[in-house]
Amino acid sequence: MSWKISRLSSSLMGLLREREPLQSAAERAQMEHIREEMLACMTVYLHSKAVRPPVWSKVLEAEDIQSLWYLRSDVMHMLGAHCGETLAAGKINALTALFRGHLPAAQFASSRRRN
Repeated sequence: MSWKISRLSSSLMGLLREREPLQSAAERAQMEHIREEMLACMTVYLHSKAVRPPVWSKVLEAEDIQSLWYLRSDVMHMLGAHCGETLAAGKINALTALFRGHLPAAQFASSRRRN
């Protein structure tokens, strides 16, 4: 029961918080570019008759670059199930590069961790 209350309060707080407008038209354009690339990654590996995965809607509804950043793991999971982890990791690495300069450097893996 307590998890339901916690989830409800989190949802309400999310609805009540003020939405911060995007910094600029360039930031908005970059966000849309990243969104399109994420959707394109998923489209390549889905059959035309396949049902779109739940992450598709999440990517479409993401309101900022930070939200898209956190959806990378969901996209990776979906791609890994459809085309294998190696190909999925390559696609996610290409997507990650699109975020550089738009998020704090601390959010990116250090070269020490990647090796």
